[in-house]
Amino acid sequence: MSDSLLKNGDYLRLMTGQSISSLGTAMSSFVFTLLAMSITGSPIQAGLVGTAGALGGTLASLPAGALVDRLNRRKVLIACGAAGTILLGSVSVAGWLDRLTIGHLIVVSFAGGVGYAFFQPAQTAALRQIVAPEQLGTAMAANEGREHAAGLLGAPLGGILYSISRLLPIAVDAISYLVMTVLLATIRQPLPAPKPDGDKHEPILRAIRAGLSWLVRQPALRVITLSATLLNFAAGGTLLVLVLNLQQLGVHASAIGLLNTGLGVGGLLGSFAAPRLLRRFRTGAIAIVASWAIAIAFSLTAFSTRTVVLVALLGAAFLLVPAVNAGLFGYLVMITPDGMQGRAQSALMFLATAVGPLAPALGGVLLATAGARTALLVFGGALGLVALMLTLSRSVRTIPLLSDVAAEQTV
Repeated sequence: MSDSLLKNGDYLRLMTGQSISSLGTAMSSFVFTLLAMSITGSPIQAGLVGTAGALGGTLASLPAGALVDRLNRRKVLIACGAAGTILLGSVSVAGWLDRLTIGHLIVVSFAGGVGYAFFQPAQTAALRQIVAPEQLGTAMAANEGREHAAGLLGAPLGGILYSISRLLPIAVDAISYLVMTVLLATIRQPLPAPKPDGDKHEPILRAIRAGLSWLVRQPALRVITLSATLLNFAAGGTLLVLVLNLQQLGVHASAIGLLNTGLGVGGLLGSFAAPRLLRRFRTGAIAIVASWAIAIAFSLTAFSTRTVVLVALLGAAFLLVPAVNAGLFGYLVMITPDGMQGRAQSALMFLATAVGPLAPALGGVLLATAGARTALLVFGGALGLVALMLTLSRSVRTIPLLSDVAAEQTV
């Protein structure tokens, strides 16, 4: 991280608060399913908890983006942190009173998804106001590193705390939200709501349509959104097939869990290299190389069932992901008008994840009817199509260095 970012007090407060909360969320997310299973004894009911969170985020994403574009971003962040404290705290209190139910967990998970839909675009929009344009790529890369580190540490720490008391990880996450809220409240930058184009803001539905329309009118972002949709679908299907196939082969659950470790380690190592890569190579070029690396590595998983090989391939596939995410999100934030920040980000995330829930179904069908190798090659072919789309897109190939984009925005 650069010296100028380390001297930016507001950025450090935002980053520190999010880092603490991300670790807490990684712990509680891992434990929520275990907690639901212990209450109901039903895998189906326990699975509803995760489904509720994903559903809340999806349903709220587009209206949340529109609202973030007309609200004070600092207040939105603080409200989301306070809501997380209350939600997780309610689970801890209900469990302590022996009143915790599966319905309570589902409601909290759904509300948490809604909160995330508001927090994410507000956080990125705030980052644009807090950090100098030339430092935005580095700040985005630091965000990627934070998430990968939290993912690696969260599950093991959550498991340890759960073994002490099943409610302890939830209580710790509630405290992490509280700490983040306090740090967010100390941010000095006002982070005001963008001014409307006319006398007043347009109706919500019209604002949502305007955000979607703006996104699809940008040639590079249009291709990136379509590619991200297909990539998320194919990658999710690949991981599901790998897990189910190893389970059918009798591989121990702890060894199967190493697949996520491979992804996490690859992403964490890549986050350290991301700032340097973004300074030296064009964002479009990084995206193209990364897409081919993912397509090749994921396709090669079809030819081995050895856990160590699969872990190495997944780790290699994710090495460039932090640089791609930081570069493309940095590019999006830089070229998007302030009054469109929330809607543009929410539209991109909504479209990129819209068909994700279909991947497990297709993966299961392909595995059952055609076998693991065929299923993995089908998804690998889809990833190859993503890489080809990005390579053939002139608008993507010509996305410049983030520093050049920043310089253009300040002219």
